[in-house]
Amino acid sequence: MLEMVFAIGILIMVVTAILALSTSSIFGQKGSESQITANSLAREGIEVVRNIRDSNWLAGQAWDAGLVGPGSGLSSITAIPVFDHLANSWVLDFSADESTTVNIFGGVYNQQKVGVPVQGLTTPFRRLLTLYSICQLANGSQHQSIDCGADKKVGIKVEAAVNWLERGQPHQIKLESLLYDWK
Repeated sequence: MLEMVFAIGILIMVVTAILALSTSSIFGQKGSESQITANSLAREGIEVVRNIRDSNWLAGQAWDAGLVGPGSGLSSITAIPVFDHLANSWVLDFSADESTTVNIFGGVYNQQKVGVPVQGLTTPFRRLLTLYSICQLANGSQHQSIDCGADKKVGIKVEAAVNWLERGQPHQIKLESLLYDWK
């Protein structure tokens, strides 16, 4: 009888350890999946800005058309990328802030302002782009600002931040890229 009690005790410990390991593995996989999605959304935000710049060049427009928002005298401006299904193109919405949500619409992540009817599945992700002008001084040195003033604007620094909550804990991924008027 004593041997059976020990055997059952050992079996319970093994089963508990396997369940704990399985649970930990599932939570780790979900966390990795969320980080990959957030990283992809951040990269996509930067690519949207790159695409707008390149499209401007191809259309013969100013390279930063659509990349300049309101707010003279600020150190940076914020925007969210929004896909216009009718025009089949991306635009930056400079009136948005961190409270905007990313939704899945037709299998594609799309960002909408709060208050806009949701046309898909809501995700826990929030994406915000911060744009800085890269200005070149007469001596060749560069600085970042929203308005270059008399200095020459030579590029844009894009910071893409994606925030999400997972199991009640906030997470964030930030990526940045420097895009220049190199045409």
